[in-house]
Formats: sequence, structure tokens, C-alpha cells
Amino acid sequence: MALVATTARADEPDEPPEPANGSAALDLPRGTQLLTPSASWQWQVFSMPRIAPQIGAVAISGVDAVAGRAPAALDVLGTPAAVPARWPYAIDGAARAIRAPTDDERVAAAFGITSFALAPGQRGMEMLELRLRYQDGVAVWINGIEVVRQGLSTPSPNGLADHPHGPEWETFYIPVAPPLLRLGINTLAVEVHPSGRRSGPMLAAELYGRRDRGIRRGPVLADVGATTATVAVETDPGLAAVLEWGVGDRMDRRETSPAGRRHVFTLTGLPAKTRLGYRVIAGATQTPPYAFRTPPSAGTPIRIGIYGDVRGGHETHRALIEQMLDEGLDAVAVTGDMVLRGSDDGDWQRFFAITRELLAQLPYFPAVGNHDLGWDGADVARRADEIFALPAAPSGRPAGSFYYSRDVADVHLVFLDSNNYERPEQETWLEADLVAARRRNVRAIIVLTHDGPYSRGYHGGNAIARDRYVPILARHRIDLIVSGHDHLYMRGELGGIRYIVSGGGGASLYSIRCGVPRRPKCRTDDGMAAVAKEHHYLVLAIGKDLEMCPRRADGTLLESKCVRYQLRR
Repeated sequence: MALVATTARADEPDEPPEPANGSAALDLPRGTQLLTPSASWQWQVFSMPRIAPQIGAVAISGVDAVAGRAPAALDVLGTPAAVPARWPYAIDGAARAIRAPTDDERVAAAFGITSFALAPGQRGMEMLELRLRYQDGVAVWINGIEVVRQGLSTPSPNGLADHPHGPEWETFYIPVAPPLLRLGINTLAVEVHPSGRRSGPMLAAELYGRRDRGIRRGPVLADVGATTATVAVETDPGLAAVLEWGVGDRMDRRETSPAGRRHVFTLTGLPAKTRLGYRVIAGATQTPPYAFRTPPSAGTPIRIGIYGDVRGGHETHRALIEQMLDEGLDAVAVTGDMVLRGSDDGDWQRFFAITRELLAQLPYFPAVGNHDLGWDGADVARRADEIFALPAAPSGRPAGSFYYSRDVADVHLVFLDSNNYERPEQETWLEADLVAARRRNVRAIIVLTHDGPYSRGYHGGNAIARDRYVPILARHRIDLIVSGHDHLYMRGELGGIRYIVSGGGGASLYSIRCGVPRRPKCRTDDGMAAVAKEHHYLVLAIGKDLEMCPRRADGTLLESKCVRYQLRR
């Protein structure tokens, strides 16, 4: 019997807004707080005529300008205003907050000034952590020195931000050079602009200072082979890092990475099927001790966790991570959309804070989703493999595409890039990759992608995946394809392809479009066996067969029992 959940609206839901008080942040800044969100500000606001909806805000926004598709349209945006005469040291306005626009105008830019004091006992600051919640582009000066510029490539005072910025607090790490700070009163100046999607900007800020440098992000267990492992960590600039490790809890070996910001440790000659412990030391910081295992041998049971489509659903994501940490997994694979806006580093900071314990202990392999790449392709220079540690690119993979494969023991994982389905190079690679995997006599082949071939959710499945990729997968008798993109759970089989939609990682859930009570009959057969509108993760246990257990965030089974598939090798 099909598993059916209740339905709601059929349109794609938005993410819920974050609380304005900043309580959503998981990582507390280190150091002394120099500026609080309740600090007193003075603002000078520049208003312009509201952009008529029929013109199309996106068409004249910085998205097109940055991508080189259109020049700046100053005649549409209004006559350029002048930067405040004494900027960034003072302004002429006296407003205490950025005012809301009226019905016939937009607030094109806001220039704000505040101050913070540095006492004699606070000498020797090494780093500043500036936390901002802003929409949508921002530039910051401290004592006249520019320290931040994000999403503002147009110098005009009434220019639009390059793209919308999301609700997450973003931390900017600022090294302190001697001219930057002074004893006594210091001036913090901020310029903030909306994108073409909004009628006004917003800003909240707090500032911390610390006398030390250390680890910012990580460690991430980027890869684990039969006798190898790769650990990555990001630090403040100019720091060396040390990895202490050993069998069990001994940690009697050391690897050193020279001064820099990103450190990658490659360990070789590890004992097979063994638990190893490690920690990372950099500057004034040291990580807790972590442990991982080299993979089991071929033929022995393998456990893989799968989930996808987190976007802004942080509390659900956290609950899923905590459950997966108790599952005894050998690896985690993801169906994409790990964040809401891949162009916002604040989103990635939040993601890494939530997944810290998991990433330090298990290999984590994502299929790259559309949200992971940014907003409307605005941040074309940003690469998913720079944000996240992906395995090495296959030979000949075009820039800006992110398909790859990886073996966990004798289980072959294939990650397709649904953002680049149109590229024939991906199809050619997939064919060759599957041929090679079958020649190695792998036990199972699991394919992951973001936008899959079948779904009864909002997006309804991808026609290119059905027409061009499903025949390749069927020809090589893959064991399972798992996708996301639609925020629900669905299981089925069609044309010899077993498929699962697993997009319940935290994002707002989607309605089931057809084939359930109070919905129309589906126009085409998709072989659906179960569907549910619930948050969840999957556990694949691969032994002599493949057992798939879908679990809710509290660990209970989503279906009445786990599903078993016969392996096809």
C-alpha cells in the first residue's frame, strides 16, 4: 500500500524568516565584544523612485550587470546621488535607524556611522570578528579603512546590490594591522544597498576583538580510503597547523602544515579497517579529539546515510545530524541544496556549524544542488568545490560542473550534476564510469543527483534526466538512484530503475501534486510505491542485498518497515 501524507498548497513555499535578534547563530564569536546590536547609529538615507514592477527588477539588477548580460541602467535607477561629503568619517544625516520606504519610493542606499571604544587594557588585538545581518550588499570601514565589501560591485550611491542576501548572520574575519585600531574612540562606517528585489536595505551589526588567532572552520574529514585519509581545516591567516593522530586514542604522530589559511593533511599507510583518533592545533586553538575508521573490506556490510534539501531548516537539520551520528555509518551522501543561498558565506558558516561533529568523523559526499551555487547564477565566479571539499574532478570535466564518483569499499557512489544535465561530457563520463565500475565487479552502484527523473512534488521530475540519463542507468543495471529537489519522500520503480526522492532535510515541505486524496490523478505512470510529506533521512545497509530504511528526525521509521532490494551485479 502506498504511504500518503496530507497535502498543502501546491506552490513552492518560501523559507521562514530568521529571528531578527540573531539567536539563530550557533557559533559564538570569540573575544571581547566591542559593539553590540543595540549600539547607537546615525544614518543618512538616499531615496529614489520605486522601480515599476513591469520593468522587472531582476532585469535591471546587479545580477545581469555582474554576469555581463547588461550594463548598469542608471536611467531606470534614477539620477545618481552623491556620497556624503565626509564619508567614511561622518555623515550629514541624524536618523537613528534606516527608515522604511514610502509606497512610491525605494531606499536606494543607507550610510551609517557608529563608534566603539578601545580601552588601554584591550591593546594587542590580533583579529576582529564583525557579525552582520544585512540586505543585500554592504561595505564597511573602520577609522576610514575599508575592511569589508560584499555584494557591491557598482560604485554608484544608488546602485543595486549584486544579488539578494539571505537572513543568516555572516561573520567577517578582519586581521588587525597597526593603523586599523586606536585607543579611545573608533569609527565604524557602513554603506548598505538593497538588491532589485527589495525596496530598502537593512543592517544589524556586532563586533568582537581577540588577541589570538586560531581555527575558523573544521576539521573536515574530506576523504577516507582503504589506507589513506584527508583532513582539511581553515584558520586565521598566517598560521601553521598541526595534526596529531594515531591508532585508537594514542595520537602519537604529528603532521605539520606551513603558515597559511587553508590546511590539507594527507595521511597514507593507515592500517585497514581500523579506528584512528586525531585533533588539530593552530595558534591559540585546539579541536576536541575526533575519531574515524578506514572503510571495511569488500563484501562486508556498508552503511551509508543520505539526506538532502536543508536550505533554511536548521533545527530539523540538526536533529537529522544527531540521529545519523548514532547510526554507525561509514559515509554520508547528500542530494544537494545544503544551503539556501550558496553565494552567502553566512549560509555556509551556519551549515558547517551544524554539521561540525559529522564532518569531523565521516566522509561527506554531496551532489551539488541549484541553491548551493548561489542565487540566479549571480555568483558565477564561486565554485562549489571551493566551498566544500569535493573529491578530485574526473578528467575532462568542464569548469563549473561538479559530477564525480567515489568508492566506499566495493560500493560505487555516482554523483551527477543536475545543474549541467545538458552537457554531453557528463553523459560520456557517466557511461565510461559505469562500465569501469562493472568491470571492477563492484557490489552495488548507487547514483545520487539533485533534480531526479521522477517526483510528485512541486518540480515534478526532470525531463532530461528521464530522457537522457535513465537509459544509461538502466543499461548498466544500477541498484538505486536517489534525488532531492522536491521536499518530500517518494519511492518507486519504473523501467527497471529503482528510485527514491529524499528532499526532507529541513527545507519547507512541498505538497504532493497528484495521485493522492484531494489531488488530481497523475497524467503519467511513475511507478510510485510510497510517498510522504515529511522530513527524513535514509540509511542504506548494503550487504548481500540492499536494505533502505527511511527515518524521521526522531529516528522512527517513515514507512512501516525497511525496504529490501536484491543487488544487481
